[in-house]
Amino acid sequence: MPLPLIPIVAALAAGGTIVPHAAGGLIVTSAAAGGYVAGTYISTAAIAGLLTGGLAVLGAGTAVVTGAASAAIGGAGIFGTTIGATGITGALMSAGLISATPIWVPLAVGGGLLGIAVGAYKLYVLRRKVRQTPAGQEAQFTEQEAKAIERIIRMAVTYKGFKPEA
Repeated sequence: MPLPLIPIVAALAAGGTIVPHAAGGLIVTSAAAGGYVAGTYISTAAIAGLLTGGLAVLGAGTAVVTGAASAAIGGAGIFGTTIGATGITGALMSAGLISATPIWVPLAVGGGLLGIAVGAYKLYVLRRKVRQTPAGQEAQFTEQEAKAIERIIRMAVTYKGFKPEA
């Protein structure tokens, strides 16, 4: 089933949010419309297409960028010295511009990697749920999963520059 992108994006732009539908799948709801917005139902099959198509590329790109970023930042050498220091940190230490790696650098990198790992796990669980749904049936989604799908759609629309006509 195709994703009804134009009505979904228009409803989200008008202040709507994606919520779980009582019959399974997801739908956009709006305070202005007084409930569900017509034409914005997202079936489990459409969600599977969204997760399979766009996010495989996004996940691979994130892994490449994360690996490149940690390699570029580098680290201090043995016992915080310049011996064995790598990347930007090593260059700055060798030039005498910094004496050691500030504590916030590894904490920020570690926190970022942890955030990416948690997001990847949640995406894995969502994809597994969609994949294990029998053909012709709809999966029951949680509010958190609905918000994740909404973020994915908003990100895809922003990245592609899609703007529906109001």
